[in-house]
Amino acid sequence: MKKTVLPGSQNSSPSTPPPTANELFSPRIARYLALALVVAVFTIYIPALHFNFILDDHRFTGDPRLQSPGHVWEYFTSFVWAQVPGGPLSFYRPVFLLWLRLNFILSGASPFAWHLFSIAKHIAVALLLGLLVWKLLRDRAAALLAAALFALHPAQTESVAWVTVPDPLMSAAVLGSLLFYLKYAESASGATQPLTSRANRKLRKQVFTKSNNDLSLLWLIASAAACLLALMAKETAIILPAVLFTVAFAMPSNKPATRETKNETKHRAEEKSLTQQETPSLGTRLLSAVRQTLPFLAVTVVYLLLRLNALNGQLATLTQHLPWKTVLLSWPATLWFYVKVLFWPIRSRAFADPALADTFSIRDVLLPALGVLCAAAILASACVWAWKTARRNLRDREATGVEVALLLGVLLLTLPILPALDLNALNPGDFLHGRYTYLPLAGLTLLLATFWHLAKSFRPALLATAGVTVVVFSVLTIKQEPIWKDDLAVFTEAHQLAPNNAPVAQSLVRAHVQQALALDEAGRCDEAMLIFEDAIRQYPQDWYAWAGQGECFFKLDQLTRAEQSLRRAAELSQLPRVTEEWRMVREKMGLPATPLE
Repeated sequence: MKKTVLPGSQNSSPSTPPPTANELFSPRIARYLALALVVAVFTIYIPALHFNFILDDHRFTGDPRLQSPGHVWEYFTSFVWAQVPGGPLSFYRPVFLLWLRLNFILSGASPFAWHLFSIAKHIAVALLLGLLVWKLLRDRAAALLAAALFALHPAQTESVAWVTVPDPLMSAAVLGSLLFYLKYAESASGATQPLTSRANRKLRKQVFTKSNNDLSLLWLIASAAACLLALMAKETAIILPAVLFTVAFAMPSNKPATRETKNETKHRAEEKSLTQQETPSLGTRLLSAVRQTLPFLAVTVVYLLLRLNALNGQLATLTQHLPWKTVLLSWPATLWFYVKVLFWPIRSRAFADPALADTFSIRDVLLPALGVLCAAAILASACVWAWKTARRNLRDREATGVEVALLLGVLLLTLPILPALDLNALNPGDFLHGRYTYLPLAGLTLLLATFWHLAKSFRPALLATAGVTVVVFSVLTIKQEPIWKDDLAVFTEAHQLAPNNAPVAQSLVRAHVQQALALDEAGRCDEAMLIFEDAIRQYPQDWYAWAGQGECFFKLDQLTRAEQSLRRAAELSQLPRVTEEWRMVREKMGLPATPLE
């Protein structure tokens, strides 16, 4: 089986200079800079330690399955929202629930500790990305550049300050799987430099001893295990087997050299009859790629079977039924939204108005499509330039690392966005969110680091530009971070960003109701009542405000009106606890606790 030749193989020729000749930083300085980056990211996110739980955090932290032991098996046999009566039959994420359970064990219901772990998780993902860049390019400055741009990108505030977002956990497992796979490919490959004698050819055959084969197998098992963890953290990781297959197929071994030293050229000429090999055929490469991807396909099948069991025989469920014409016409605007999140994060794009197009139009379809095509063309041109530059100027081993970096960057940038185009599986009216770019940002920064690595004389200027960008990103992150301090702040900002987003508008009203409930607890029912009345006027079918109003009437000793409000809340919610409150009021009034008809 042909193996991918990757940088970092231990079988390099002594005459070959290490691929660190153009390094800007020594290992010690690089470690100091990495530590400084960790401190900077943590410092920037320190305010989040004092934020409250928001959005889905409340449901998860109040989930009995997470609060008490003995429910771990349920994480693997049921869907995420199984604890919510009538919850949507979607999202199978047992590893994500395990992470939340660990948070609860260590932190209880303390938002401070949950946010601390969330920041640490984000830093860990940035460091893994830096390790991936170093593994491929052997360039410490490029690794630090990628990690800094990724960690400080303003779009990441949503996934860091909102503690129950699964994307960082999934991304950590995805990057871990890629690193393990690269170690497997490295340990399983043959010599990466031309051999200079027949004796060395025989020696190469002896390299693949049983112990080396065992080590290679362990790296492959570790990579497949990390792939399974990623799948069980979030569904988007389904792209990973395709990513690894593409890398294995596109990077055959034994490529002809493109640049050699004089000694290498002389040795190659002397030993040409012994060492020259033909490039593997298409069929050979395809078979090799399939074989290397089999473990990942196997764990994917295991995941899908477990998912089928948890979702009652369904792989996915529909949340809305938009016509395919509408879905297709809406793709350009949807993709353009994510292009702006990635490349122009000057303001928060955590929420947006739904970009639905029922008919073709220049404004809603053609212009966004042109914008996406322009961005894709620029990116493709940069990748072609980088590929040609690497093949022209670098030795095979280094050029292969650049090629793998380019390929992984493009795949990680584009493939995770594809699930966000399945609009019928997303929240109706509220399906555009900046957090969906968390893993794509890893791909983008990997590409940027690769471009910088090949820029030669332009590297100092580009590094200065990158430094300015990091500072600007830091300022924007600090500016956008307070959005996530509590539900009211989230939806106040969200409503300003997306005034036509119906779910956001309703959530904002609910956030005001939560504020009114706090007033109620403080004995300020008169003030709270005005908020309840306004919420009921806007959303008469939302039980939440009716229940709050009923509690306030009860405290004001207006039992008749309390009974009417709680009855309406019980009818709308069908929740046992609300029904019980209504019955208690009826009993206090001397009325029979009649069940709802």
